Amino acid sequence: MCLPVVLADENNTYNIKFEDIVTAYYECCSNKRNSKDCLRFQGIYEVELVRIWNELCSGTYRPGISKCFVVTWPVYREVFAANFADRVVHHWWAIRVNPLFENLFHELGDVSMNCRKGFGTLKAVESFRAMADVHPDWWIGKFDFLGFFMNIDKNILWEKLSNFLIERYKESDLQTLLYVTKTIIFHCPQDLCIKKSDPEKWEHIPPNKTLFGQPKNKGCAIGNLSSQLMANFLGSFFDFFMVRVMKIKYYLRFVDDFVILVPHKIQIIQLIPKMEIFLSTDLHITLHPKKRHIQPASKGILYIGAYIHPGRTYISNRTRGKMYDCITRFNYLAEEGKAEENAEKFISSMNSYLGMMIHYDTYNIRSKIRWMIHKDWWKYMYMEGHFTKFVLKKRYKPNIILKEKVKNHKIEEFLRF
Repeated sequence: MCLPVVLADENNTYNIKFEDIVTAYYECCSNKRNSKDCLRFQGIYEVELVRIWNELCSGTYRPGISKCFVVTWPVYREVFAANFADRVVHHWWAIRVNPLFENLFHELGDVSMNCRKGFGTLKAVESFRAMADVHPDWWIGKFDFLGFFMNIDKNILWEKLSNFLIERYKESDLQTLLYVTKTIIFHCPQDLCIKKSDPEKWEHIPPNKTLFGQPKNKGCAIGNLSSQLMANFLGSFFDFFMVRVMKIKYYLRFVDDFVILVPHKIQIIQLIPKMEIFLSTDLHITLHPKKRHIQPASKGILYIGAYIHPGRTYISNRTRGKMYDCITRFNYLAEEGKAEENAEKFISSMNSYLGMMIHYDTYNIRSKIRWMIHKDWWKYMYMEGHFTKFVLKKRYKPNIILKEKVKNHKIEEFLRF
């Protein structure tokens, strides 16, 4: 890599190695290499990385313009996409704090299931099902934080996170890390953003679910890597309260959804006011007043997209309904004679559902799918195994098609002579 000879100011305020910025850049690109923002950044990445480095070293770094849009599934939700240069900074920050977070989560018994390598929705479902299998006659309590991301108090987050870093981070660039952390926390992306969705979509979002309706000292932008990690860190204080203070043996949390398993219903009822007091006083977060479910484990519980029963797990009706809607939309394309040009996209969409479903008790649903799919799709694909995966037929794979086009082109050129 050939970089322009531009050095940070001699009177550096903060200690940052340029190589670390480059490392963060490549990590940032690892899963976004073909995105428009990444491709655009790559065209001038040498200059941009030096600029980021200089700004961080001199303490003049300020986040840029974000993109804001509304996703409609599974519910209407406001999402922010940071400027690509800011994402590089987020990765520089994450490389340093994530190992510390992981140590913390491990100390608490790995009850936090989100935004962690080796964890996720499937791990959460399997873990809680294992608990229910051991104690099918116990009681389940499922709860939720009210508007978690939008109600995060930035002052509390900064106080807890800065103290945590001062205590646990032992590298020489601690002051730099604290500076970047504070900059990220108190940045208000809603003040400088481009709205990419139609205005009417925001009408579906309640005021307490959007950053545009929050005071400056509240809320983290959904969509940013830093926000996910910080929110999970803040949730760990509730994990500590449940695991260490309340001594709840069977407890799991996925972002703002958490479940507990206890021998008696009365234990859950008595625990509710204690949870409310802790969340309100220590984190300034409210326990959702409507999303509270208490029932016997034998009846199962709907948790992060799955119905968990002792001995079996099913997908939620909402997930199944969305899959059926997906099939219907693609069937319309087949009826219009557009199957071949959309075959890869159709297979990718269906395999995303099947990849999740094969881990649950869904054999009947998966076998039913083949009868729902328009007959024209089977010209381009087949189903592998016991209804576990769709595969594009070899002759329709892009590299095969390209070779055929090149071959035909050469034949045409030959015939001209």
